[in-house]
Amino acid sequence: MQPMEMVDSRRITGPSLLADTAGAILDVSVPNERQSEVVAAWERAVRRVLSAVGWGDETTAVRRFDGGLSLFMSAPVDALYAATEVNEDVWTSVLSTLNGEKNSSADAEVERLQELISEETNSGLLSLRTAAAVHHVRFLQDDDCVSIGTGKGSTVFPVHDIPDPREIDWDSVYDIPTVLITGTNGKSTSVRLLEAVIECSGLVSGAASTDGVRVAGQTVEKGDYSGPEGAKAVLRNHDVEVAALEVARGGLLRRGVPIKGANAAVITNVAEDHLGEYGIYSLAELVQAKFVIRKALADDGTLVLNADDSGIVEYSKGISQAVCWFTLDESNPVVRQHIGAGGVACFLEGGQIVYAVACGTERIMNIEDIPITMKGAARYNIANCLNAISLAKMLNLSNSAIRDALSRFGGSFRENPGRGNFIHIDGVTVLMDFAHNPHGMKAIIEMIRQVPARRRLILVGQAGDRSNGDIRALVEATAVLEFDRVIAAEIPKYLRGRESGEVPGLIRSAFEELGIGRDDVELSPDYLSGVRSALEWSQSGDLLLLLVLDQKEEVFEFIRSRETS
Repeated sequence: MQPMEMVDSRRITGPSLLADTAGAILDVSVPNERQSEVVAAWERAVRRVLSAVGWGDETTAVRRFDGGLSLFMSAPVDALYAATEVNEDVWTSVLSTLNGEKNSSADAEVERLQELISEETNSGLLSLRTAAAVHHVRFLQDDDCVSIGTGKGSTVFPVHDIPDPREIDWDSVYDIPTVLITGTNGKSTSVRLLEAVIECSGLVSGAASTDGVRVAGQTVEKGDYSGPEGAKAVLRNHDVEVAALEVARGGLLRRGVPIKGANAAVITNVAEDHLGEYGIYSLAELVQAKFVIRKALADDGTLVLNADDSGIVEYSKGISQAVCWFTLDESNPVVRQHIGAGGVACFLEGGQIVYAVACGTERIMNIEDIPITMKGAARYNIANCLNAISLAKMLNLSNSAIRDALSRFGGSFRENPGRGNFIHIDGVTVLMDFAHNPHGMKAIIEMIRQVPARRRLILVGQAGDRSNGDIRALVEATAVLEFDRVIAAEIPKYLRGRESGEVPGLIRSAFEELGIGRDDVELSPDYLSGVRSALEWSQSGDLLLLLVLDQKEEVFEFIRSRETS
């Protein structure tokens, strides 16, 4: 029988899937047939404890999913760690009640929780947060500091040395234009494209993505900064005039939206990836999770959406924000109807990118003038250009800046690391990319099938937290193209509970089932070893598709040492 137990406990610092306020979430494992009973018991217990600790006005919310529950309680923003303790204590009490046990230490537990709340309470933080709202500027907080305003208009204070709001020169505090980018694929490329447009507009860009934190196009912090910490690092940088922030699914589910008052936000697409985490088990649930990004928008903000994604189109029917649609299909009925009603859209028409507004249409540029579209072969990059242009227009950036930036933006590793990077080595064509799910794999396969090649090789790996079915689906997405050689690479940093060699073995088995001979599938201990082996195998006229999820810098430097003009 499925045990009832706590799976995850976390702070929620911004609007989230369950609520529009900060608080604490508990994910618990509960059999479907007992969920109603558990929810009722939790609601009774949490109301009792909230009242006892002085939080009687806080709200609660519950989300059910197959095999479990997410239990949310709101809490003051200066006591979120204590809030997680409250929620965990309530869960312990619920289990005791359901098991027929008496909780004899209830009074002592309330006293302990009150002490935790008292230790964390920060009246100065709350006063500054209220003052920021009065002055209509963003307020950001973390364990060490708080800030008001953003970018060039930001001011930062240590969390335990916050001045009286009346002493602050509020005339010097303001917010910079900010957009958010989420979705399954294309996020980092979209950020890079928008950065280029901002820079060509003569403004200082700030960006956070899975590639790091960048200011004016220069990396200031390496690593994955697609979560709230990356957003804060950008928005507290005094050089930044316009910010483009990647917001990953994990950050939205772990903490909620990173800011409020965004000028625009885009959902690039939603495909099956990371299912099974934080109670998200289906594509429909993942779409709902991605749409949490809309809660970050200012009242006059715009949500940029992919009209070619059926899940996005369906979910959009229930939202109220202003929408700008983008599509690769000029006859898309959603976009045609939207434009007819005076709506805003960006679409592909006869090789031209067109932007439509109520007063007419603007022909922005030809896709053949945008290097990363590969003269139209890389349709996924056309989509990335469409959403980046839409965001640029929301920021009132000029068409000339858009044309200048996109015509210069190439597919090199330095411009867009690990995403569609073509390199030529002694007659061998190498494509280095980050595709790591079936949706991304299908897009890259669709593009490279148009590239002539004598033989083709694919190097592929996967993180250990993906299911066996997910790994097989990734391999099956390659089935439209026959590969002469396969290298299945281990990712030592991302075993995530798997045995060494287990994931490459699953990849090899899946390729064998698709008809690739066992001798044509090689196992590699890591990506760099796999790339060395691929180049040793290759001959002039071959195409190597290297799907590199780790060791990107090392792999690129090794390939570059072999590159020919």
